[in-house]
Amino acid sequence: MTPTPDRNALLRDLSRRRLLKTVGFGAVGVAGASVLSACAGGDNAANAVPGQFTGVYDYDIDAQTRNVAVEDGALLMNSVYADLFLPAGGFYNWETHEWDYLLMENAVWEGDDLIVSLRPGLKWSDGTDLNADDLHQNFAIRVLEAPAWSIGFPQITELEKLDDLSVRARFDDPFPGIELQVIDHRLFCKSTYGDFGERAIAMVADGVRQGDDEHSEFNAEFIAFNPDDIICSGPYKFDPGQLADARITLVRNEDGYQGTEVAFDEVVIHKGDNRQASLLIQQGEVDYSTLATSAADQQAFRSVEGLRWIEHPGYDGCGLMFNYQKKPELKDVRVRHALAHLLDSDQIGQVARGDAYTRVNYYAGLVDMQAEQVFSAEELDGFATYDLDHDRATELLEEAGWTKEDGIWHLPDGEPASFEVVGVVGWGDFELTATQVEEAWNDFGIQTTASNVPADNPWGIWAAGDFEVAVRHWGNPEIPSYWGAFQMNFLVENARTGDTPGQDFDLKVDSPSQGEVDLEALVEVAKTAPTEEEQVEAVRTMAIVFNELLPRIPVWTYKYLAPALEGVRVAKFDDDHPASQNQIYMDNHVILSLIQGDLKPVE
Repeated sequence: MTPTPDRNALLRDLSRRRLLKTVGFGAVGVAGASVLSACAGGDNAANAVPGQFTGVYDYDIDAQTRNVAVEDGALLMNSVYADLFLPAGGFYNWETHEWDYLLMENAVWEGDDLIVSLRPGLKWSDGTDLNADDLHQNFAIRVLEAPAWSIGFPQITELEKLDDLSVRARFDDPFPGIELQVIDHRLFCKSTYGDFGERAIAMVADGVRQGDDEHSEFNAEFIAFNPDDIICSGPYKFDPGQLADARITLVRNEDGYQGTEVAFDEVVIHKGDNRQASLLIQQGEVDYSTLATSAADQQAFRSVEGLRWIEHPGYDGCGLMFNYQKKPELKDVRVRHALAHLLDSDQIGQVARGDAYTRVNYYAGLVDMQAEQVFSAEELDGFATYDLDHDRATELLEEAGWTKEDGIWHLPDGEPASFEVVGVVGWGDFELTATQVEEAWNDFGIQTTASNVPADNPWGIWAAGDFEVAVRHWGNPEIPSYWGAFQMNFLVENARTGDTPGQDFDLKVDSPSQGEVDLEALVEVAKTAPTEEEQVEAVRTMAIVFNELLPRIPVWTYKYLAPALEGVRVAKFDDDHPASQNQIYMDNHVILSLIQGDLKPVE
């Protein structure tokens, strides 16, 4: 992933302040780089354990529970390694839009009923059978516990165990894709959750749903529940004697799914945040990491023998979200277009992410890869682009009634134009994006200040509308269906209520090419229309409207570069996997390759 000569020239032209932020070289950065260089070398294999695969994740052995049914806060459940000990029913291929089943044998629609069947012969790590009782109990608990706004479990109206391996789930007005969270669900063991499961089955049958009094009592007990052990169904299980602050060891679970097929006898997960992970990678202690790497890390890793990058596509990006209530001048589409033309997205992406970004070509609200699936190349050629163009920005602002006096732009009412752009403390790419927007707009004569909101709850700040311009995501990394991007772009943090105005963007818009459009209604059509053709047509309309009106500015797209070490413990990483186009944190193709036995150790 060596930068092109043009990129190097770009970096040389950056201001010293921006360049120091790019490579992370303050006093601490320089010292850290020296330590990292000293750790690098070709002796990694000397301490390698045969048949061991290693990763890294920032877990807390004491604070995190063993209640894997409540994923937030449960040990390793928010990591890619969860697939190794609690695999899902199946994984969805984001490229082909098809299912590849894991614990499940199949899932078939019969009218409004989804018939889900498990593979025969599966066992839990405590020796008990994994069967339809687990499936039935899990589904009932999820009907009660899944957020009411989510898609899948809240729409289930009936559950019935059909035989030892199958369960019927009836849905209220099912639509294509409604089954995603159901099939992708990680089953937890009836040996641990049987009491909760039986109670949930009875409550669901009686019509109890989330928020009812009966559920509230159940929920309080369920959240507080903290079992001693995690019973596993995957090819690996926890070794109680090797659960420590610094590392967790998962050992082969021969009775689990693929337990005899995986090629590694154990998986070691080192504890480490982004910085600590980088040190471990430098030392050759980690075979594969999904933690964020800075531009400085990307440079330093080049000295590690056997290290390569595995590229995972991004389905979202970083951009600017506007508060139309606090800054009504932004309601003028010409102003939004002008502000976009002031940003060098390649430069901003390079500074914020090193090589771990891609530029935005189509400004469709979808990432470019998805836009190319929905539109023809000829259609995309007609989309407006918003590359750096000061002359065009000047024309647009003057058309909008802005004037420039003594190098400062003024609004039509004569007041100086000004914006505060907020990033998030500790989110390095957001912080660097905010400071670069600040510099670009200031250089053009628009008074701009960059600051950061606390990292503990930026979502609450965004939803409350406590910002003027916020560095925020666009697109959607969690929903593979196209409508997910527009749910994020238009609906998230846009409640338009007194307490939670969010963006306060009016979703009934007038499009130059599409006429009057209700974007909120179109999101629903794209999500729930009975045919794929109707869904895609709604997506196409929203993408065109987004490109024309630019309600938020996409600046760059995520590209995930995961460092991987070959020749020490892992022989070679597979470049051609069916899930290679999946989002990195959802059905990670490296972890799936390990589960499927395709990832091999050094012989």
